[in-house]
Amino acid sequence: MEIGSSRSLKSDINVTPLVDVMLVMLIIFMVVTPLLHKGIEVTLPKARNVAAVSENEKEVLVVGITAGGQIFVGDDPVDATALTSVLSAKERDNPALQLQIRGDRNAHFKDLKDIVRAGREAGFGNASMIAEEIKPKPGEAPLPGAAGAPSTSSTGNKGAQPWQ
Repeated sequence: MEIGSSRSLKSDINVTPLVDVMLVMLIIFMVVTPLLHKGIEVTLPKARNVAAVSENEKEVLVVGITAGGQIFVGDDPVDATALTSVLSAKERDNPALQLQIRGDRNAHFKDLKDIVRAGREAGFGNASMIAEEIKPKPGEAPLPGAAGAPSTSSTGNKGAQPWQ
């Protein structure tokens, strides 16, 4: 046995398998991430007068309705006849919740009206309709009442008005 021979061990690390694994993981995450989409799939209506609302899950309760009339509270499907009781239970658990309605642009107005009515009966004082904002064209002044536009109301409130 020779000590100090010229034939020493190579200590290089082969990174090719590591790169292969990382690329496979990247592809998996790229495929899975769109599937983790939060909420129901709706085509939001477009509006110019869009006010900012809270997106904190602890402060809002989102009720969604599809074009076919299927109602969701959060991600859970709810029958229209049980909507008032479900909303009442949520409002009792957290009276500070804000009701937000995420309605498909092709949903029937009657269904949206029923959601607002159920929200009122459950104890929610007001509701917000979630919409996709139409951005003003460059050089175009924002419409009165839009986010960033000067307020024209005598009460000084900006943005969405509560439904009463």
